[in-house]
Amino acid sequence: MFRLVPTHLSNSQSHTDMKTPETGPSVAAIVIFCGALMTLSGFTTDIMLPAFTVMVVDLNTSLDLVQGTIAVFAMFFGIGQFFYGPASDKYGRRPAITVGMSIFIAGSLFAILGPNIETILTGRALQGLGAGAAPVLARAILRDTHSGTALARAMALSMAIFAFGPIVAPLLGFVVVELFGWRSTFACTGIMAIGLLLFNWLRFRETNFHLNPNALQPRDLWSAVRTVVRNRQSSYFLICACLAYCALFTYISNAPRIYAMAFNVTGFGFASLFAITGLGIVLGQSVNRALLPRLGILNMLRISSAILLVASAAIALLNWSDSLNAYGFTAMMFCFNTSFLAVISNTATLCLDPHPKLAGVASAFYGCITNSSGALFIALSVSLVGISITHWTVAMVATTALCALAIWMASPENLVFNASRETYQRRH
Repeated sequence: MFRLVPTHLSNSQSHTDMKTPETGPSVAAIVIFCGALMTLSGFTTDIMLPAFTVMVVDLNTSLDLVQGTIAVFAMFFGIGQFFYGPASDKYGRRPAITVGMSIFIAGSLFAILGPNIETILTGRALQGLGAGAAPVLARAILRDTHSGTALARAMALSMAIFAFGPIVAPLLGFVVVELFGWRSTFACTGIMAIGLLLFNWLRFRETNFHLNPNALQPRDLWSAVRTVVRNRQSSYFLICACLAYCALFTYISNAPRIYAMAFNVTGFGFASLFAITGLGIVLGQSVNRALLPRLGILNMLRISSAILLVASAAIALLNWSDSLNAYGFTAMMFCFNTSFLAVISNTATLCLDPHPKLAGVASAFYGCITNSSGALFIALSVSLVGISITHWTVAMVATTALCALAIWMASPENLVFNASRETYQRRH
């Protein structure tokens, strides 16, 4: 059985990390801003889903290539995170957010003007590269300002805010596609990035008070990555997170195809049912945040991973018995979503917490590996799943079973959190 390696910490150190600058936003505002940053990727992906069939016709291309816009985004999204983390350790979180949002806006413009699917894929790559700044810096900012259970609860709240993307995005996508065409979905994502950029310029204040001038040096970067990888707690729960990401990404990338081919549900019907599954994220993260102080991070992970497996297995059984319909599928994916982000936020906490001085690199490595593995799994699942929901259920059960098994094998003994030397408190 796996045993978590302790990270020693003085009992006098606090679970919240630094002192708010006089003119900075409150801790609550920072958590909300981080939640909005995390929402960008999900919003950017989900708003496109109702446009898939229209894009196929308008661009005279295949559904597989249109689905590829998700895989391309996810791949560059993961790659981008690896660079933004170390850059923010050297230059600060604010400049890195500025660069990322600027690249994202450029990618949105590229996609809006793209005449063919190849150009759209290029724009999506730029969007992914820019959007990579959002989650890695959100996690780093939360690690700058919180630790331990406080960090887990802040992650949970940010992820609950993230849930508004999967809820609002498909419905908004359907409306704007009907009114203005599928290219308007890229305009909506660009507008969101502009809003985040303006908040970063006008309101947000730097939270990284320990800039590392050597963070981007290959030798130092490699040393930092090795530190994260060699920490058994970080590497173990990174693997768990990768398995959860693979399950989610294969759902998102295949959702329009599954609803259309298996249930004959498209357009507003698809957007509505997909949005309902997103409501599960809000419920799950609210419960996760409320129960964390009472049950602890590992117990919440165990419960959440078990729910992922049960929901996936229920879909497989209903499909095997020819009893699966669109509403049953939606109900099970609602249950899945109640626990997916609980797994992600809590594994992120366990990966990042041992590295207060390497928050940017640790967050970057976490995001790069999880999203890249999810993108690769999308590429495999598109060819293996095809239009067969049976193949899709096998992929879901396999990944969620491995994830649950790994989490339940982890031992709670010696699980220790590592707080920073300073405290971050709300300005009175």
